[in-house]
Amino acid sequence: MGNLSLDIITVFLVGITGMWKAIPLGFLLKVSPSYIFIMTALGSIVGVLVLFFFGNKIRNYIINRNLKAGNSKKEKRALKLFDKYGLIGLGFFGTLILGPPMTMILGLALVQKQKYFLYWTMAGTVVWSLVLTILGAFGIEAITWFV
Repeated sequence: MGNLSLDIITVFLVGITGMWKAIPLGFLLKVSPSYIFIMTALGSIVGVLVLFFFGNKIRNYIINRNLKAGNSKKEKRALKLFDKYGLIGLGFFGTLILGPPMTMILGLALVQKQKYFLYWTMAGTVVWSLVLTILGAFGIEAITWFV
């Protein structure tokens, strides 16, 4: 276990790239679950906001790269999610399935009402960061209880 403030900042920075990386890292670094939730949610929201405001260049790069390589599994899942549940489904559930950064990039390419999509993506990021952190904390507690 390192310096607590450095560990918290690390969880935040990794959270920018996605909650599926930041939450396990937080538990690995033995950060308090409340800090894991807050820093992961804030980091992921910062990542989403950066993509929202500077996403056109990033989106064009990714679209051009993927047109050459074909659709990835994540993109196919996102398209199914968007077709079935619309803007809200992609924004809210996409953050859990694809992660906030990929959800935002694909949403910028698919969604007309981008500001509205941003709100749902941020809501999904906060909700799923909380749920995954709680599940992680209970999982670790259950493992330590049995061992």
